[in-house]
Amino acid sequence: MSGSDISPQFSSKMSITDYKKVIQDADNYLNENFTHVAIDEIVKLRADFFDALLIHLWQCAELSSDNLSLNAVGGYGRQTLHLHSDIDICVLFPEELSSHQTTQIGLFFTQLWDLGLELGHSVRALNEIDNACKEDITIATSLFEIRHLAGPKSHANQVLDRLYGDDLWSSEAFFKAKVSEQDERHLKAQGSAFSLEPNLKNSPGGMRDIQTLIWVTRKYFAAEDMAALRRFGFFTADEYTELLESQHFIWRARWALHAAAERSQNRLLISLQSDVARLMGFGDNSHLAIEKMMRQLYRAMRRISELNQMLLQYFKDEILVQADKKSTPLNQHFEINGRLINARHDDVFVDRKQLIALFNHIAENSNDIDGITPLTIRLIRQVRRRLLGDLQDFHSCRKEFIALFRHPQGMGLALSLMHKHGILASYLPQWREIAGQMQFDLYHVYPVDEHTHKLLKNLYSLNGKPESPSLAQPSTVYKAIENKEALLLAALFHDLGKGRGGDHSELGAVDALQFAKFHELKPSQAKVIVWLVKNHLLLSLSCQRLDIYDPSEVKNLAKSIGTKARLDALYCLTVADIKATNDELWTNWKASLLRDLYLSISYALRNGLENVLEQRTIVREHKNEALELMGVSETPDVIKQLWKRLPLSFFSNAQPRDIVRYSRAMTQHPVEHALILLDESSTKGSSDLFVYMKDKPGLFVTLFNTLASLQISVQQANISKTKDGYVVESLKILDYDHHPIRTAGRRDRIKKRLKQVLFENRKVPKQRLNSNIGSFVSEPKVEFLHSRKKDRTLISVTALDNPQFMSHFCNGFRQFELNIHSAKITTVGEQVDNVFLVSDKNGQSLDDESKQALKSFFVDIIKEQVPI
Repeated sequence: MSGSDISPQFSSKMSITDYKKVIQDADNYLNENFTHVAIDEIVKLRADFFDALLIHLWQCAELSSDNLSLNAVGGYGRQTLHLHSDIDICVLFPEELSSHQTTQIGLFFTQLWDLGLELGHSVRALNEIDNACKEDITIATSLFEIRHLAGPKSHANQVLDRLYGDDLWSSEAFFKAKVSEQDERHLKAQGSAFSLEPNLKNSPGGMRDIQTLIWVTRKYFAAEDMAALRRFGFFTADEYTELLESQHFIWRARWALHAAAERSQNRLLISLQSDVARLMGFGDNSHLAIEKMMRQLYRAMRRISELNQMLLQYFKDEILVQADKKSTPLNQHFEINGRLINARHDDVFVDRKQLIALFNHIAENSNDIDGITPLTIRLIRQVRRRLLGDLQDFHSCRKEFIALFRHPQGMGLALSLMHKHGILASYLPQWREIAGQMQFDLYHVYPVDEHTHKLLKNLYSLNGKPESPSLAQPSTVYKAIENKEALLLAALFHDLGKGRGGDHSELGAVDALQFAKFHELKPSQAKVIVWLVKNHLLLSLSCQRLDIYDPSEVKNLAKSIGTKARLDALYCLTVADIKATNDELWTNWKASLLRDLYLSISYALRNGLENVLEQRTIVREHKNEALELMGVSETPDVIKQLWKRLPLSFFSNAQPRDIVRYSRAMTQHPVEHALILLDESSTKGSSDLFVYMKDKPGLFVTLFNTLASLQISVQQANISKTKDGYVVESLKILDYDHHPIRTAGRRDRIKKRLKQVLFENRKVPKQRLNSNIGSFVSEPKVEFLHSRKKDRTLISVTALDNPQFMSHFCNGFRQFELNIHSAKITTVGEQVDNVFLVSDKNGQSLDDESKQALKSFFVDIIKEQVPI
């Protein structure tokens, strides 16, 4: 194929109709040859055709002179002219135009518009170039790609001389401006190219990312193309080939997109994907053809994005004047340079464990790391290509992988970089299968892998400050979940069964079970993960299909779910899943429906539907794991005697590490003193307060009022009695700033105040009223729930978070001469859910008359504090 095939001899006698036919014939010829001719030749041939046409029309307009030049700029200047791309041209002149020239230039442009061409055009005096380029870097960037067409060639050279110098834009300023421009562009795309309708030009990994590299290369190195980077040592031969292959695939997709849309179009709309796939030679089987095309497209964009990041960091080190970077060694393998993690030697990944350990270091040092050095990215890319199997085949990698999901910051930057650089796909074969997999429905806006990545990020974000009021309750519930690891692993597997021709929930559950066994997870964890994967659509489908306010429907759902722990995990998974499907699906209405359903099921579970066998399994596992942590195979006598006295709830509600800590403290502490422990960890989202002492009247109210006086809020509390009259109290608390207790001094003051009040009988200071409750109106809810113990009554009181309420509750219990056997307090946003197990003064359950009197007392007291 040669240029003459689409470049006939032009004649001044041709009419507009004749010109249009020639243009259409040229485009038809290129379209016919599109499938079997290299795309870089196709776009250059089209640029060459319009070079000939524009030069001809320029001459016909009598514009050939010594002081007027016609130049191609932008993409046309690069000789990459797609089917319906703008034809960007710039007319330059030294000082002033004559009236004749002004008229003829106008006629020239009019003729181009009459031909139906999409023009990007400007007419500039050479002495105006400096100001225009200084004021607008977009103009400077476009002129960097200036290519002479007609008239004095010196005009284009003069522009380039000015741009290559430092008077208009220094290399440093230009680099910063283009990187900032790219960051803003990526932000508009929400940081991802991998929507179901990617923008081939502007999404991360799109054509603009390559052009940014070209622009910086031209400015700093005065080089015309990317090949120069190989000579300067920034590229390896393989990387250069990979970039070209990826660029050519996107070019081919864009040409086909323009052909399918019959106009300039950069977003690959779902409605056009079938035609684009057919034009690119993927076949006529619509779904399969689209699937094949999109997988290759995502792969190309991911490669471009990775190479773009790597090269821009190299450029940054080369171009920007930087102070010496602080280097902080992490171990013999990794260090932090500036704010990037770096491999300390080239053969670091010979030990495959280090590929996963890298991301654990990122999680561990999340406040000090923004990314990965280009050298380390290159090492990752090299070892990724050499992998013969899966990383999970290595036992050491499996340990590191599970450690990442257990780390509080593991689902932050570490997970995103792991996904971005292909390590998730290198670890899990199921992840490779769903990478770039389309979802042909009306709801999903991301392929399966990106949807799953966003779901995990959504769960991680629940651990911070809620981004909207609709996420306040899910955030509170998530923070209270002890076994986040099982929830996160269920989220990882929830959609990995898609695309295999069966029920993806069932298939994913099978994969999850195999994963759990292979990674030596506890049976109870495996059971939760598998259940969540199987039932991850249960709540969302129930909201769509059932009357969630029908008690019988709620009861059936409660039976299916079985435990509060499962409900909490499923609720958070459902919220994160909906948001990761499509942000527009998460509305206040949807949040309200899920919240109501969650609370209804919670009440039903407390009303006798909680699975006792599930709790006993967890108790047994927690005891066994606690013994392992103690380093003993048999329970020491002193521990055995203690555990006999403690209620089952102590073991089911506390994690094994805490059971060990609390048990040792209780066996070593004098029985005549109150034991108060306040953990030093601030990574769990709340601080753990543990109190163990002899029971005495008013202990509940004293404890809560003391904490309120210290401006400490109780997020969750489990309070129970031992068989010999001691009280075991485990509370999750936040300080006045809604953060865990951060300093040793603050912890010491809290423990000192509690000891003074609880043991020395000091007076409790007056507590402050919650300043937030004034803007909330809530009808108090008092319910009597089913209790498995015939001589006990279970009462639930739900009201706004007001520290004075606990005092009124306990006063009511004393007034009615009730015994409190256990209590559980859970704060959900601005609301507190209180559940007490009580009996009357004779040790029996309450009769109907007593229940009604107690209920009236509570409702009246709450209404007095917060008028309805």
